[in-house]
Amino acid sequence: MKIYIKLSKAESQQWASIKGAVIGQGTMSDGEFAKIMLFRGLNGFMDDLNKAMDEMTAEEKAEVLKEAGVEAEVELEIPVAEEDENPQSSDAQG
Repeated sequence: MKIYIKLSKAESQQWASIKGAVIGQGTMSDGEFAKIMLFRGLNGFMDDLNKAMDEMTAEEKAEVLKEAGVEAEVELEIPVAEEDENPQSSDAQG
């Protein structure tokens, strides 16, 4: 996938200044730097989104997920057999 961003002359100069301040005289291309900036921004966005979801009630989460067309995760409880609950085996008691 390719994303194109058209910058004005002033924006291009600001971009060069920011890139120079971050990487110095490194050899990173504009594309590589833009990719890093994009993913750092997306990670921050996802962190904010996860925090907001954590603060929602169960009803609010269900409504948001329904509107987004996403199914909520299903939680399963698997019963544990009684013999699995006792860490000592019958052979060790004997």
